[in-house]
Amino acid sequence: MTAALTLARQGSVVYLVEKENELGGNLRHIHYLLNGERPQEELARLRDEIQQNSRIHLFAGAVIENIEGSIGNFKTRISARGGTTEVEHGVVIVATGAKQYQPKEYLYGQDDDVITQRDLEGRLACGDGFLAGEGNRPAKTIVMIRCVGSRDADHPYCSRVCCADAIKNALRIKTLSPETNVLYVLYRDIRTYGFKESYYTKARQQGVVFVRYDEDRKPEVSRNSHALKVTVLDQTLGMPMLIPADLVVLSAGIHPHEENRTLAQFLKVPLNSEGFFLEAHMKLRPVDFMTDGVFLCGLAHSPKSIEESILQAQAASARAAAVLVQDSLELEANISHVVDESCDGCAYCVDTCPFKSIALVEYMYLGSIKKVVETNESTCKGCGCCQATCPKNGILVRGFTLDQIRAQIEAALEVA
Repeated sequence: MTAALTLARQGSVVYLVEKENELGGNLRHIHYLLNGERPQEELARLRDEIQQNSRIHLFAGAVIENIEGSIGNFKTRISARGGTTEVEHGVVIVATGAKQYQPKEYLYGQDDDVITQRDLEGRLACGDGFLAGEGNRPAKTIVMIRCVGSRDADHPYCSRVCCADAIKNALRIKTLSPETNVLYVLYRDIRTYGFKESYYTKARQQGVVFVRYDEDRKPEVSRNSHALKVTVLDQTLGMPMLIPADLVVLSAGIHPHEENRTLAQFLKVPLNSEGFFLEAHMKLRPVDFMTDGVFLCGLAHSPKSIEESILQAQAASARAAAVLVQDSLELEANISHVVDESCDGCAYCVDTCPFKSIALVEYMYLGSIKKVVETNESTCKGCGCCQATCPKNGILVRGFTLDQIRAQIEAALEVA
C-alpha cells in the first residue's frame, strides 16, 4: 500500500493486486507497538487514501494468472471476482508478504491453552484478556516459547520480530493484570535489535523471567488433569525446571508463501533457499532483481519489522519511478547478437539462457521453413551462456566475439 500510494502521488497509474478480500496483510493482526502506537489507525488511513485515489485501481480477492513482457512493456492477466482483466504496465513491485508458521509442536491445535503471540495480541486488543482453562479464569502463570518454526534445521533463518513481539505482549500483560504474577519467556537468543533493547531491560525490571534453552534441548509441553506443564533445562542451574502453566504462548516464525515459486517463474526472478525472493545485491541493489523493471519490498523479501517494510516500500517505489519517468531506456551495449547466416535453429541456447531472453522463430525462406533464434534485447544481460553453448557460432555477445577473446588471450600470453 505504501508503494502504491507513493507512486500514485507522483502521477503514475497503479494496479494494486490483493489476493485477500481486504487490504492490510499481516498488519491487520498487529494492534499495538512497543512504543504504544496503534497501527490500526494508520492502516485505516491508508485504506481510505487508496480508495479515494483515482490513479490506484484495486483488484481485491484477485489471482495473477500470467505475467509476460519486459521492462516498460509488461502485460499481466488478473482474475478477480469472476472476471479476467489484462493490464499493461511498465514496472512490477513484488510485495506479496509472508505468513505465520502454524506450529505442529508443543500441543498447538490440541490444547486450547496453547496459542500463538498473534492470538494473544488479538485477545489483549479486544479486551478478552488472557483467559485459560475450562472456567475461563485469568491466567496467573504464562510461559512464552520463542523460535517456534524458525532457527531450526528446516528454517535456519531468524524471523527477527518474534523477540520484540514476545516482550511487547509480556509488558502489556504486566500492565493489565496484577494477578499474573509469574511470566516466563523461554528463548534461544534475545534479538531485540536497535532501540528495542531498552524494552527487554524494562521487561526484566518488571519481573519477566527469561530462561535460555539450547536447540538440542527444546522445552517440552504436556498436560495433566489440572494444568499444562512446561519442562526446560535451566542453563544457570544446570538442571531441568518444571513450570506449571495456565497458558503457553508460542512465538511462531515467519514463513514464505507457497505461491512465491509461481510468481518467480512468471517474472523470471530467483528465490533464496528458504523460499523468499532474492534481491540482485544485498548492498548495491537491495530492492532490485536481476530482471530489469521488477522490484521488491516487505516480507516477500525476508522477515522484517513494520518500519523496515515501509522504508523498503518507499525505496522500491523510488526505483520504479526512476524507470516510469523516462520516455525511453538505453539498452546495455554488450548483449547477445544472432548471426543469421550461421544459426541453424538448433535452439541449444534457448534453454541455456538464465533470463529467458532467447526464443526460437520460424519463417519462410526461398520456399522452405527456416528456423533461427532471436534475442530480446531488453532482457538480455550479456552473460555469454548462449555463446558458450552454440556449436555453430550462430550467436555472439557484442564486444566478446571469439576473435576478440582469442586476441586478448594471445596478447596476454605475449606479455607473460
